[in-house]
Amino acid sequence: MSLRSRTGSIASRIYPGLDERIWNRQRDRDFPLSVVRNSTSIGAVQKPHVLVVPQEGPDFESWRPGTRNFYFEAWQTAIEISDESRVSFLDVSRGESWESWIPRLVAKANEVQATHIITHIESDPGSESSTWHWDVAWAELLRNWDGVLLGVMFDSAYYWINAQSRRLAHMSPRFMVVDICMPMDGSMKRGRPEVGPVNMPMSTSSLDLVHEACAAVEKQWDVSFIGVLYPYRVSAIEELERQGISVAVNPHRHDKADDYQTTTTGQPTWVDYMAALAASRITINFSQSNARPIQQLKTRVVEAMLAGTVLATDDVDRTSRFFTPGEDYLYFRDLDELPTVIAHALAEPDVVEAIPARVMERAQYLANRGFWEAIDLGLKRRNLPPVFSPLMSQ
Repeated sequence: MSLRSRTGSIASRIYPGLDERIWNRQRDRDFPLSVVRNSTSIGAVQKPHVLVVPQEGPDFESWRPGTRNFYFEAWQTAIEISDESRVSFLDVSRGESWESWIPRLVAKANEVQATHIITHIESDPGSESSTWHWDVAWAELLRNWDGVLLGVMFDSAYYWINAQSRRLAHMSPRFMVVDICMPMDGSMKRGRPEVGPVNMPMSTSSLDLVHEACAAVEKQWDVSFIGVLYPYRVSAIEELERQGISVAVNPHRHDKADDYQTTTTGQPTWVDYMAALAASRITINFSQSNARPIQQLKTRVVEAMLAGTVLATDDVDRTSRFFTPGEDYLYFRDLDELPTVIAHALAEPDVVEAIPARVMERAQYLANRGFWEAIDLGLKRRNLPPVFSPLMSQ
């Protein structure tokens, strides 16, 4: 059973955290190098340098603008905020063993005098989410590197994804979670601030591709849903159809994709996806996690605003951290309310046209600068060295 799919044993329901403690002891036995604990020292103040360790680097076709490669975008936006002399990345080949990439990471961090390392902390780089050895890597770094490890998480709704990061957090307070979906304060250690939710970083070159693709698009659909069809989303859309709301579901696809499996394969490009959003007057965002019934900040929120469509979301807390409900986007409490919300919006075409223009500047700022800004705010709360905050205030 994979870490992503495990939700906790019966024993752990009786004794909370028992299976996590058992797993940690097993990791200690299997990888003795990972037993380093409580390294707290921070190096002398120096010129910040960020080392990006991408989940999919140059060995993957997605390592370029306009593909939604998160770490390409993080790397590029970091360069745009500072300059190339202050940002590096570690090129990990597809399928490269942990015995190979971990020593290279330690050497690279010291070679470039990195003050911060940022990575996808849920799996090994280049592993296509199949292996995890970040506890070993963190232990090796802690031996002779005094910077901060920033661990990005996409799927923290899964218990065992959190458990992995908690292991790193207990090894040193110089580890900080950066979560794109959820508030994370106190999730690693009680009372310890983390970062989240944050918006996906988007480089100027990717934003230019989006604007170019969307500029000539005409509105074709009043209401759309564009994304993966988790089972609960299929049921929600079917209910809307029964209530008389016609929803264009993934209209940019030319194949029959009407369930989870088919919508996760053969997907059109990210730029095609953005153009489909642009062709919608209103697009629906269902914020529930596929893991369990909790709400998440979806990247679709800022993507919809960048594409020039009006977002309708059931998200109570996440989106309102960045935008104003009722003014910047439409909010619905439940499916019974959504038809009325949509009908009222479509009956006021001037309002529907005005919202995208109003939110565009804010959406572009969040996409290009908001990611690193949120990280620096989190570092400040933890009394850890900032990355770019002096530069972003210029």
